[in-house]
Amino acid sequence: MWSEKYRFKEVDQFVGNEKPRSDVLKWIRNWIKGTKPLLLVGPPGTGKTSFIIAVANFLNYDLVELNASDFRNKANLESIVQPLLTNNSIFGKKILLFLDEVDGISGRDDYGGLSFLISTLKTSNIPIVMAANSKNSKIKELIKNSKTVEFLPLSPFSCYLLLQNLLAIENRSLELSQKLELIEKSNGDVRSLMNLVQSKLQGEYEYDKNLPDNLPVDDCVNLFFSAETASQAKMVLVRSDVIYISPKYGSSPDERVRDIVYALYSSVVANEKKISCSDMARVLDGLSEVDLYLNRIFENRNWRLLRYANDMLVSKLFDVTRGLNIKYSQYNIPFPLIGSIFIRGQSTKMLCKALSKVFHTNSSAIGMFYFLPLIYILKDLNYHAAATDNTLFFNAEGEQQQQYDDDTTAKLNEILHKEMDRIKKR
Repeated sequence: MWSEKYRFKEVDQFVGNEKPRSDVLKWIRNWIKGTKPLLLVGPPGTGKTSFIIAVANFLNYDLVELNASDFRNKANLESIVQPLLTNNSIFGKKILLFLDEVDGISGRDDYGGLSFLISTLKTSNIPIVMAANSKNSKIKELIKNSKTVEFLPLSPFSCYLLLQNLLAIENRSLELSQKLELIEKSNGDVRSLMNLVQSKLQGEYEYDKNLPDNLPVDDCVNLFFSAETASQAKMVLVRSDVIYISPKYGSSPDERVRDIVYALYSSVVANEKKISCSDMARVLDGLSEVDLYLNRIFENRNWRLLRYANDMLVSKLFDVTRGLNIKYSQYNIPFPLIGSIFIRGQSTKMLCKALSKVFHTNSSAIGMFYFLPLIYILKDLNYHAAATDNTLFFNAEGEQQQQYDDDTTAKLNEILHKEMDRIKKR
């Protein structure tokens, strides 16, 4: 990738953000013990990390670079950071500690990562520089205790200078209109611009002016499955308002709707009558590989690899989904079944809550571990046949008398009867 091949390594190679870069250089030059730490804030691709690496090399610092989100709690941060504050470099150089993505550190009290970092910053014996993608509320205390320098997306003119330099190095040329399209598409992101130029020159990039930005997830899925070339499919993903998430780490309702992997999965499964078993197996196999790739990124907090997610998705799904006529579906089950499943879910939720009081555990444990075995046991013991008075399990005159009235008891027993009937019909 050109974003790595042509990553700036010298201080004088950078373009744009002249004032912020000058402030960073002055801060590191003039640092003394007791100086507030430096916090760089700006979106990805504005050169925060690359510039710190270049400055450390320029000023002969031994740079220790850590991704702070990899060490989210106090114990992990303390084990890594504390020794750096008390030891010298083995090369005899001054040490500069750079903590990237500090907005990924947990602010929860039981983790204590941010509170430890804030207390450490006040007594540090070495210069500490941090970087975050935005000024969000999670790091407001960190902002108060730091000198903040903001890096902005590159201006169109700075992007043009960078683009011209890349073309000169590669001894290639582009029409002015093509250059302007690439600059507009990059949105001031240096990394994105380099990769777009590479794709354009290698014949992998097709800019479609008729394709709007921020495509909703339904249009994205439909256009992805109907694209004629792999580059068109990738451009649909690039121009869409979709995200890559891992449900393992939680997500909001809005994020779940925009989750492209789940959207593709639900659409494929919902169209199962149109797809043969062999085709379905190939599609789901490719999708599972993408899912594994994403989960490893989230587990290891290696966010830089997310830039390849679109390429991974296209390489695994494009060829195997051509001609399958798959349409977007938000749900991975036929729509007529959703109502009955929802109603059953509400009734079993009520039953699990009641059973949790009988067995002295929580309702989640009942639903996950105990509910189905209990239904089978009652069926095998023929409790259904013996319960002619509709007091199969919950008896208003027994232990549960203080908690349930007759109507509630009858309702719970009715739900239990229905669940046993379902088992018998299998």
